[in-house]
Amino acid sequence: MPNYKMFQDYADSLRVRIYGADENSNIVPLLTDASGKMDVVGTVGVSGTVGVSGNVAVSGNVGVSGTVAVSGNVGVSGTVGVSGAVEISGNVGVSGTVSISGGTSVFLSGRNTLDSGPVTAPWSGSSSGTADGVWDVLGYNSWTLAVKFSGTSGEAVSAKLQMSVIGSGESNWVDQDVYKNFSGTSWNFYTTNYHVRYARMFGQNTSTTDSGALLVYFQGEY
Repeated sequence: MPNYKMFQDYADSLRVRIYGADENSNIVPLLTDASGKMDVVGTVGVSGTVGVSGNVAVSGNVGVSGTVAVSGNVGVSGTVGVSGAVEISGNVGVSGTVSISGGTSVFLSGRNTLDSGPVTAPWSGSSSGTADGVWDVLGYNSWTLAVKFSGTSGEAVSAKLQMSVIGSGESNWVDQDVYKNFSGTSWNFYTTNYHVRYARMFGQNTSTTDSGALLVYFQGEY
């Protein structure tokens, strides 16, 4: 009887190559990158519950639909673009800068806020008038109109808050504040304790040379 080897005593010969099937049912080997990690490209479909421990590095765009439940700490570096409404409950710790595009609503547990703007009132030389935009403020628990002058000097530029209870017609507006000056291009903030329906900004520029615009931002909580 020939002396055939019954057991493999050379470990390198015991390695196994893993294969999978592509979309056309062709058998192909599973690939790794240069460091030996599994190389996955294209769209990956996952159903059911997937448990992940350790760090997961993701580059490129990630599209997520449906509900995503996250427990524990999630560290994000770089830019995260979010469209649509975002609901957050529990404690959220944020370091660095968070930018929210104008008109975006952020829903926090127990607190709903709106941050929009700016709308502008451009002035070139001596003039006066309202900034673009009338805000329906009746449904907000609290709100603020934050206003800044974009010109080089705001000494001759001022603005005041006007309120209306029944509509946006010119005869319906009542001054809430006296004019506030924008000397040094500083910010001015406007709000009221009255429960009225509409709010707007009215400004004036008494200079013939200081050109610029009022930048009006609305921030409210409801």
